[in-house]
Amino acid sequence: MNRKSLLLLSIGIFTVLTATSADVRQRLTFDLDWKFKLCRDSSDVIQTLRTLGISDNPLSATRHNAVTTKVTDDTEPEQAQVTASEITTCTTSGHTNLRQGTFRNVQIPHDWSSELPFEPEMGGSAGYLAGGQGIYVKDFRLPASAYRQKKVRLHFDGVYHRATVWVNGQRAGYHVYGYTGFGYDITPFLLSDGPNRIVVHVNREEQSRWYTGSGIYRHVWLDVTGPTHIKTDGVFVTTADDGTVNIMTEIDTADADRDKRFIITNTILDTDGRTVNKVSEKWDTERPYLYTLVTRLKNSKGKVIDEVRTRFGFRDIRFDADKGFFLNGKNMKLKGMCLHQDCGSLGTAVPEEYWERRLKALKGIGCNAIRCSHNPPSTEFLDICDSLGLLVIDEAFDKWKSGYYAPFFDDCAARDIADMVIRDRNHPSVIVWSIGNEVSEAWKSDNEGIDRARMLNDIVKSLDPGRPTLVACQQGFQDKFGEVTDLVGYNYLEPRMIADHRRRPHRKMMVTEAFVYYSGLREDLVRDFIEENPWHFAEENDFIAGSFVWAGVDYLGESSPWPAKGWCSCPFDMTLKERPQAAYYHTAWQPDKEYMKLVVRDNCFDQPSGTDHWQYPPMADTWDLPYTDSRCVQIRCYTTCDSVQFFFPMWSNPQLPLKPRITKDYPDNCITLQLPARRGKVLAVGYKNGVAVMRDSLVNHGDVAGARLDFEGCVRLSSIPADMTPATSGKHRATSTTLRLTLTDSLGRIQQIQPRRFSVRTEGPLRLLGVETGDMRRTGSWRTTELNTYFGEGLIRLQSTTQSGTGRVIVNVEGFDQPFVKKLTIE
Repeated sequence: MNRKSLLLLSIGIFTVLTATSADVRQRLTFDLDWKFKLCRDSSDVIQTLRTLGISDNPLSATRHNAVTTKVTDDTEPEQAQVTASEITTCTTSGHTNLRQGTFRNVQIPHDWSSELPFEPEMGGSAGYLAGGQGIYVKDFRLPASAYRQKKVRLHFDGVYHRATVWVNGQRAGYHVYGYTGFGYDITPFLLSDGPNRIVVHVNREEQSRWYTGSGIYRHVWLDVTGPTHIKTDGVFVTTADDGTVNIMTEIDTADADRDKRFIITNTILDTDGRTVNKVSEKWDTERPYLYTLVTRLKNSKGKVIDEVRTRFGFRDIRFDADKGFFLNGKNMKLKGMCLHQDCGSLGTAVPEEYWERRLKALKGIGCNAIRCSHNPPSTEFLDICDSLGLLVIDEAFDKWKSGYYAPFFDDCAARDIADMVIRDRNHPSVIVWSIGNEVSEAWKSDNEGIDRARMLNDIVKSLDPGRPTLVACQQGFQDKFGEVTDLVGYNYLEPRMIADHRRRPHRKMMVTEAFVYYSGLREDLVRDFIEENPWHFAEENDFIAGSFVWAGVDYLGESSPWPAKGWCSCPFDMTLKERPQAAYYHTAWQPDKEYMKLVVRDNCFDQPSGTDHWQYPPMADTWDLPYTDSRCVQIRCYTTCDSVQFFFPMWSNPQLPLKPRITKDYPDNCITLQLPARRGKVLAVGYKNGVAVMRDSLVNHGDVAGARLDFEGCVRLSSIPADMTPATSGKHRATSTTLRLTLTDSLGRIQQIQPRRFSVRTEGPLRLLGVETGDMRRTGSWRTTELNTYFGEGLIRLQSTTQSGTGRVIVNVEGFDQPFVKKLTIE
């Protein structure tokens, strides 16, 4: 049996880097050539496993069984709804060959639910998509170098969920939680002279409050090391105020090496790869400077037997009960967005490029913080946040002993929250650990919830005492429940925060979920539909550390009424098109930048209603209205200008000037006025200090006369590496991109109101991952490749293959004889 050695070192041992980590440790890609079968039922699972040579039954061998009755969405005591936990067992009555019980080739990451047809009976929380049980199989041969006195570890970044793993017919392990990585030493099971087989059974019969996806939806790796090596996530880096770096290193020691002496050396590299003795450059949101720590394990003769590289940042965070949040001594507001982990038609199997694109877009409107709702994100997600300078609330759970996680909490919660902290604690972007969201225990008058919160809080503090903890609370939570963690998150409870600050002046607070448009007025009932963005509470009260909008980007599940397949009232739609309503955040979060946006608010626009107090009024940035009787509509001008002069078409004057409006006279940095819906041009000229600085307009457009295809992302891709390719620690090579289709009039301007049918296909070494619009009310499935444009646009998601060459994207648009073609080079 292996023993583990903990070594706590202050950095002071430095070496010259000569060998590379690949000489002693390899992380090999393992995403290709998997086969997958979606099983009809549990008997099909058992029979399929038997044909694969596996006799033990994963369904009877575990104590964790799905909750098979519907439960209520207990977010709000006054309005419990049966929406949250519909069973989504796959049946044989499906509409596609994905339900026929045969194996097919898939590439990891893979989310089988996103491939299935929409079925109303599956429920809105699941995005009307089934779950069920699936089996993955992979046959492989290891390179000879992996057998020479090496240890091979099979690592999964994420499987949703309840994954049982076998290697060559022998059970390697079982992992419940779908959001934390896990792995097994598979060395004892491997065959050196023949093919090896991995089988994974995934059981996703129960449903969360939102769309979770199903399957091996994050990367898979083979980690090849020596028998004695640095443990996975075994390096923990902290920094002192004076730039001293402290390192804790954990080692897995082989039985044969238990009495031997080992040496650990550490070297700090700056962003240019130069060795430094201390760190001095601060990591912050504007200049996210990153260092690299190289940790080497040597035997008693000085030979390097393992090497691990860890990126980290030098920064200081502090929360204050009166002044909110400080980063490196600077007082600042957390301008946050909550994010789920799915990405439109891809479900939860999301390439890194799409996360980078999404996070850059959010930062572009002034966002500086992300709340991972409500689960630990992928490692790649946090790497991107580190590089972009985004602050992160890393959240362990939604609910504890209610909802889908209830059967697993007692056995798994301590390990799952520890896994999150141990994996993510070197990321400078992570500033807060959230131990839970809207847990029903917060309502209890006894101490059951408090004891549970203390248990989780203590685990986090034992692993990372330097970061604060938080629990996100919902309406009606017991006041004493807010005294366990360092911080308290208030979901939609800004009026109560103000009262609690008077009652509990020591409490450190933030808004962990905020409505996207309407505000509430009362402590005990959050719905008042006041047309003032709730960000004003954070802006007007120093003690509120920040506020996180629910949510940043449209996501699957928690669906608005059928036929919407998801939550569709966010600043960005699922194609990452910025909605007109997002203009508010430009003005509120970036007030020093010149900004102006004209939009029309009117119910004529074909937009889904959204959900209750979370919805927007319909808005669009077009003057192409259906009215011919000159009825008045509301014009909105979001701006950072001091004042705005409007010009409007009249019979007697093509551009009649109106009286200038003063921005501060209106809420939300938004000037509103009523104008007749008469054809022509509405012009706005913005002034600062009496000087015209910018303008915007609403105009009428001509009929659709053309279309264009524009890349939003990389214009050249790298081919996907073959299996067993060593992963590199350098810059990520892009393998995915997006292409946006835009309908235009004869002047090249976007025509939003005349939808056209379009279809997409690819040629060459390209995968067509998905075709989308911003409309979540599509029919059929997310795999359809023919849609109507929505507000003049569509989005095409692309990925390279293992081959190089030139790919072609061919788009046929209704009304045009010839297709529109875009080429893409794959290197």
